[in-house]
Amino acid sequence: MKRILSIGFLMLLLFVVACGNVHQHASSDDLQEAQAHYDSGFVRLQQDSLMGAFPYFIQVAQKLEYLPEDMTNEEKLLASRAYYQMAYVFRRKMANNAEIDALRWALAYQRLVQDTTWMVRSSLELANAFSTLKESDSARYYYDFVMPYLDTVAGDLNDYFAAQLVLSDLYYDQHQFDSCFMVQRNTIAFKTRRGMSATNDSVSLGIGMYHSPYRLEAKPYLLKVLDMQTGDLERSAIMSLLEQIYEEEGNADSAAFCHSFNKTYVKAESDRVSDGMLAVKQYENYKTERDARLTVLREQTQTQKTNRLRVVSVVAALLLLAAAAFVVYHRAYRKKMTQANEAIQRDLQAAHGALEAQANEALRMKVQAIYDDKRNNIFNRILEVFNEAYPEALTKLKTAHPDLSDTELDICVLSMFPFRTKEIADILDLRENTVSKYRTAIKKKTQTETFESLWAPFVD
Repeated sequence: MKRILSIGFLMLLLFVVACGNVHQHASSDDLQEAQAHYDSGFVRLQQDSLMGAFPYFIQVAQKLEYLPEDMTNEEKLLASRAYYQMAYVFRRKMANNAEIDALRWALAYQRLVQDTTWMVRSSLELANAFSTLKESDSARYYYDFVMPYLDTVAGDLNDYFAAQLVLSDLYYDQHQFDSCFMVQRNTIAFKTRRGMSATNDSVSLGIGMYHSPYRLEAKPYLLKVLDMQTGDLERSAIMSLLEQIYEEEGNADSAAFCHSFNKTYVKAESDRVSDGMLAVKQYENYKTERDARLTVLREQTQTQKTNRLRVVSVVAALLLLAAAAFVVYHRAYRKKMTQANEAIQRDLQAAHGALEAQANEALRMKVQAIYDDKRNNIFNRILEVFNEAYPEALTKLKTAHPDLSDTELDICVLSMFPFRTKEIADILDLRENTVSKYRTAIKKKTQTETFESLWAPFVD
């Protein structure tokens, strides 16, 4: 019984494994093509061709993105890089909402694979983007999230400087201007002492001071824009701030010089808005397609799980029914054997009574023959069932243990079934003590603890 149930459970387990999810993910060719798209986009970023680079990063995501649980770590890492670079383009084009969305996708993949370095960068960029939108609580959330990881990023000073910038922005949003400017001045001093360029930091400080009560102190910092390696848009925007300061000071010549950048600013601003809208449109189109595809994949996965559960339930029910049927059959068989033994006992009692009453040797021999015939018939029927179930088992046992006698072999066969010692004794016409001694001798000869372990090698 136990053996049949174990086999049934093993079959069920194998069936569940065979019916597992059929994961859908990028092929090796898709992964290689996605990497080639990423490399092409990155080269264009290095050439400051933002709109030339952006479509390549969209193509990377298109090649790689399936359900996150179906993607490999290599696919997740590359997808996170693509989203990070999309966010960089949005940041340069002042498309803050799209930048935040792309950074969140990048961070989600980075957290799945614990890509600490890029988690720090994405979180800092998110904090900075929310600070730009004056959403201080969200900015503080990502700043606090990243700080425990900052010391684990192999001493990357750029990440440290980015964190300092976020901290200064948080102070600025709370109108704690002294604390804000102190953090920025400390960063400038830190870089200057180490021979690092602090021009961008000085201009950033000047912009912050311009929009604060320290407006008139911003000029020397804003003038650093003339030393910056920056685009026309950024330079023109800063020169417009200087123009207003010079007008307030009554310095017409300097104001006119700054105003000369205005035409460039207007054109650059127009180009920036146009490019930003185009990039956001491309991104929104891809988001719509991606979300629809992921929804379909999620529904397919759920359908597979539901169908698999149904099939497994049916198989389990069939196995339980089979086990129940076997139990019923086994009980009926035991009942039949018990009835046969009782019939033998009645026959014996009747025969012995007749012997005692008539003292007839011939009658005693006849009764004994009846008894022997029924006893042998019962054992032969049991042996027939055993040999039908395990055709080679008895032969293999004899070969493996040639020192077992015929009676011991008979006891081995009967012990395979749930017969008690008394029942075996009745079937073989032996005393119970004799059967017990035989069983002990069998275990000693075969060096086994139980008859189940004795038969195990021969009944597979």
